[in-house]
Amino acid sequence: MADQQRRLADNQEQQERVWGADELHRHYATVHPGLLRYLRVVAGQSAEDVASQVWLEIASSPDIPPDDEGMRRLAFVIARRRASDMRRRWWQRKVDVRPPGSADLERAAPDIDAPGDTTVRLLRLLPRAQAEVVLLRVVGGFAADEVAVMTGMTPGHVRVLQHRALRSLRRHLENRSDGGL
Repeated sequence: MADQQRRLADNQEQQERVWGADELHRHYATVHPGLLRYLRVVAGQSAEDVASQVWLEIASSPDIPPDDEGMRRLAFVIARRRASDMRRRWWQRKVDVRPPGSADLERAAPDIDAPGDTTVRLLRLLPRAQAEVVLLRVVGGFAADEVAVMTGMTPGHVRVLQHRALRSLRRHLENRSDGGL
């Protein structure tokens, strides 16, 4: 027990040396809005829970990147893994719960403002892989090579998925403006 408390105190001391509370708040303010938008699509109604898990893991990690870019990359990687774990648990339990991409928007994210409402609704029209690539590239601001590493795809495949997703969204919006959906 004493050994565990000593390790916890050493970890906390190391974190305070690496970065202080002000730095964590600055990183949180910079990274969290985009992270939450990403999670609202990939984790649905559990977005806030997954985001809190991400920040808890970051806060307890001894190796924290000092810059905003490194923090953003770390947060999105953790978020993607947490969302995948959540989907896996849903399927393992075999509960009658629809995956996040198919949940209706009103139940999944009632606190999203009107413009975000439309964005999330449009992204849910896409297959999950395409929506995730668009989110990571546009909302996350990652390069195709970075998205490829995060998702386990090739950079070419990431670009193809992004192209197909944007083409599909453009067609949908054109049909909508012509009196369609």
